[in-house]
Parts: sequence; C-alpha cells; structure tokens
Amino acid sequence: MFKKLIPNRFVIQLVLFFIFFSLGTALAIGIPATLLIDRQTTNQVQVLTEQAAQTTIALYEYRLTRMQNLAFLLGDRPTLNQLLSETPDQQALDNYLETFRQNSGLDSILVCRDQTAIGTAGDQTDQKICEKSQIEALQVLDGQTWLLSFTTEAQNTIIVGQRLSSVFDEFRSQTGMQYILFFQGNQLIPDLTGSNIDINAVAPLLEGDLEGYIDFEQDNQSYAASLIPIPGYGTGEYKLVGIINTQQFSALNQQFRNTILITLLGVSIVGVIIALLISGRISRPLNKLAGSAANLSGGDLSTPLETRSKIWEIDQLTKALEDARVSLKQSLDQLRLERDWIENLLNAIVEGLVTIDEKSHVTFASQGIETILGISPDALIGYPIDQYFISPQGEAPFSRQIPGINQNNKITVQRNGGETLLSVSSSSFVPPEAGNATRALLIRDVTDEERIHRLMGEFIANITHEFRTPLAALSASVEILMDQLPTLSPQETRDLVKALNIGVINLQSLIDNLIEAASIEGGRFKVNPQPVELDKILRDALGMIKPIAEKHKLDIISPKAETNSARPCRSPPYRPGIGQFAFQFRQAQPVRREHHYHNVNHRGGCSG
Repeated sequence: MFKKLIPNRFVIQLVLFFIFFSLGTALAIGIPATLLIDRQTTNQVQVLTEQAAQTTIALYEYRLTRMQNLAFLLGDRPTLNQLLSETPDQQALDNYLETFRQNSGLDSILVCRDQTAIGTAGDQTDQKICEKSQIEALQVLDGQTWLLSFTTEAQNTIIVGQRLSSVFDEFRSQTGMQYILFFQGNQLIPDLTGSNIDINAVAPLLEGDLEGYIDFEQDNQSYAASLIPIPGYGTGEYKLVGIINTQQFSALNQQFRNTILITLLGVSIVGVIIALLISGRISRPLNKLAGSAANLSGGDLSTPLETRSKIWEIDQLTKALEDARVSLKQSLDQLRLERDWIENLLNAIVEGLVTIDEKSHVTFASQGIETILGISPDALIGYPIDQYFISPQGEAPFSRQIPGINQNNKITVQRNGGETLLSVSSSSFVPPEAGNATRALLIRDVTDEERIHRLMGEFIANITHEFRTPLAALSASVEILMDQLPTLSPQETRDLVKALNIGVINLQSLIDNLIEAASIEGGRFKVNPQPVELDKILRDALGMIKPIAEKHKLDIISPKAETNSARPCRSPPYRPGIGQFAFQFRQAQPVRREHHYHNVNHRGGCSG
C-alpha cells in the first residue's frame, strides 16, 4: 500500500527525501533542544521561586528581628522611662512615640501597663491587644494583619508593629513576588499591586504541604506559585503563597520554539531548493538517456548517445549504453544478414516449408509454397492448412494425412482443376523462438517425378519386350540347330545361321539405341541421317522372326514389294538413335498384344 503512495518521479522523490530529511534532522535536533530548554526553563523557574521564597523568609526574619531591636531600643530609652515614671503627660508621651515611629519607619507603637494602653503612635491598633497575655508576631486587628514585636520593661509593655501588607510590598520590590496570606483557608492579605489573580489557581497549594511550585496561566500571563513557610508558624494556620511572574521565561521559551520552527522551515526550504537543483542536475541527463533509450527500443540504433553531465556515474552509464547500442547494432546487423541469408536459402529451395500449430493453423510459409500452390505465403499465415491444401473428394482432409514426426507421406491435393501429388515430411519444431508452432512440414511437388517414374516403368517393360523378341528368335534358331542339325540341309543351316546373325545384329542395334538414348540424356547426342531401304528392314525382320514362326508352326505371309519405274523407291532418311528407338517401341505394342502372329502388310511404292 505504501509503495503505491510513493511517486515514481525522481524529482519528487528527491524533494520529498530532502524535506523528510530536513524535517527529521530539525526534529531530531529541535525536539531535544526544546525539551532541554523546557527543562532548563523549569529549573530556572524552580530556582527563582526557591530563591524568592528563601529571600522572603530572610527578609521576614530580618524585619521581625529589626522590629524586636526597635522595641528593645525604645524600651531602653531614658526619656521614655522618664515620661513613664512621672505622672504621664499624655501629649508629650504620644509626641515622643510618634517621633520615634517616624524615624524608625514603624506603622504603629503601643505602650501598655496593667493591660491598659497608656500611649499610642501611628495607626491606631486595637488596644485590646494589651489585655492579651501572649502577643504573637502575626495578629489580625480590625480586619488588618499586623507584624508585631514587643518588649517588657518594669510594669510597661512596649509593642511595635507594621502592617503586613506594607511589609510584603517592600518584599515584592526585592523578590519580584506577589504574596497572598491565608488564615484557615481565608485570604487575609491580597496582592497590593492591583492584580486579580484567581485564588482557585493556587488552591492546590492550600490542600497540603506541597513542595516546589505549580504553574498556571491567567490573562495571557504565566505564573509560578509556591508555598512559603512563615518562621514561627510553618505552614499551619497561616499559609503564605508567593506568586512570581514567569512570563519572561515563557516568552523566551516560546521565542526559542519559534526560532526552531523558523529554522526548521528555513532548512526545509533550503532542502527543497537543494533537492530541486540536485534533481535537475541528475534528472536532465537521465531524461535525455530515457529518450535515447526510447529511441533504441523503437529501433533507432544509428543515433549515438551524446548525453553529457557533470556526474561521473551518469557519464559512465551513458558510455555503457553507447557501447551496448554499438554492440546491439552490430549484433542486429549480423542477425539481419543471417536472416536474409536464411530467407534467401529457404526461397532458393524448391521445396516449400510450412510450420503449423496445434490447431493446424499456418504460422509460417516459405517462398517455395507459392511455386507449389500459386498462392502468396503471407496469405496462408493464420489460416487452417486445409483451407489451401484441399484434398480430392472422398479423401481425408490434408491435416489428417500429415505423417508422424520424422516420417514421410505422399498426399494428393487439388490444384488448378487438376490433382497434384505432394511429398510431405514432418518434424517436431518447438524451439523457444518458434512461438506457438509445433510442427514443420517440408512439402515437395512430386507429380512430374511420379509421372516419370510411371513412364520409366513402361519404358522398362517395352525395353524388356524388345530384348525378349530377338532373344526368343535366337533361342529358337539355336534349338533347331541343336535338335535338327543332322537332318538339316546346307541351305536350311545357312538360313538358321543367317537368322542368328540377324538376331545378334538386331540386339547390337538395340543396345546401340540405348546407348544413344543415354547420350541424349547426357546432352552428347548427334544425328547422322543416312538413307536406308525399307525392304531390307522388312526382310531382316522377317528373317529374324522366321525361326520363331517355324518353331510354333506358323506361316508368315509377306506380299512382294511393288516397284515403281517412274519414281525410284527411296526410303526416308534413316535416323538412328531416338527415331529407330521410337519405331521399335511402337512396333513392340502389337507384338505384346498378339505374340504368336505377325502380319506385315507391305504396300507398293515407297513407305515414309
């Protein structure tokens, strides 16, 4: 599934690779850096909060100690003791206490005696505090929280105090914290800066003695709040919450995140630009090579590859493709020459070559088929072989008469209104490049050969007959001589010997004719015409056949030749060889049909 989503274009792949690589690199660096900055920011906020809390505690203790010292200092002053020992002058006492308060920076001074206030200065505090047997450092009087310190001199108790809000206001300028004091879950001293911090944001600190700090945001500002233990009170009924503004750290962290994001975007853009430059540098020569490869696949092997680039690998690929093109061109030229040679060889063969598939459809036909059928070889391809090789009526189709593998058979087909005898040889033909061809048929027209073979049989039969006749005459003459020689007269003996001589001469003439026929076949025949007397030929024939007739007790009737005094009798020119051979061949037919009777009808005049 993911492979389908990946584009095939090299440029897109390279751009995506650089983008992902840039993003991955930026994320691999940015995420740890961001986490580190967050952690560092958290540590800084925590350290800052802890330092502010410790500073607050130190300032609180210092302020409490300073107020204790001021109480002791005020109680040890002789003027105050003098004013308190005499009959108190209330106006003088109050003026003295007010002067001391202003010089010491206190908010209130209270002098008690016998649980009754005898002198006050500054803000009027609840004078009922003089009635308490124990005065605490933190005291809520008239809805305000005070920081108090006291000392007892003789019968007098001197109490000095400052409003806690003013104390924390001084602390805030030094620690940067805002303070909220809670007593039994109720807010006592709100932040005097006028900020409206939601109390619910720091509520988790009131639920337990949490260590560290908590983060919260309000009004697009970031804050860190921590619980500060009050010396002498801890985190019991009074709980002091210090709140510090961490917006600068959040802004710094956000600025760093933005810097990482901008850097990431810039790196991605630079990566895309680099990817486009590199991909263009690579894809342009590759596209040219692809075009050249397309030309090669289209058969254009003559155009050389001339792609040049500044990349060594692409140049090597171009050289390899160019070498392959040259080698392929040479191989194709060689194969083309071999193919032409094979085609010329097949076309030069008189026999026709046909390949057929399993369904007896023609898949290839050589030029020799056109000589046999008179049809173009291309017209046969793809059609059933029975469509063009048509068997005579009553015979099986041509495809069923095809012989088996490595066998031969003679099959008759119809052609041009007649019949043609074909010699068909079959062989298996299943090389890888043969396609769907399964058998190869070698077809040869043997009609003329069969006719010549038949004529040769008839010729041999006639020759046999021609030899048999003179041999029979010689045999008959020899038998008569052997059986009747003592009883034969000299004339009869001479006639028999003469018949033997004529038979031998006829056999020699027949052999000469066969030799001359062979000369004709060999192209060495020469004609020497000579005149010959027909009567002599007839007499010789009668003389040769006479012993056979006598043996079988037959009579030969031979009319006498008539002469024409006005026109000398001349025989037509004697043509030895083929002419005489043809004459004897024609004369052999009646002898073979009527072996025991020869009737030579010789009409008067000259015979042509």
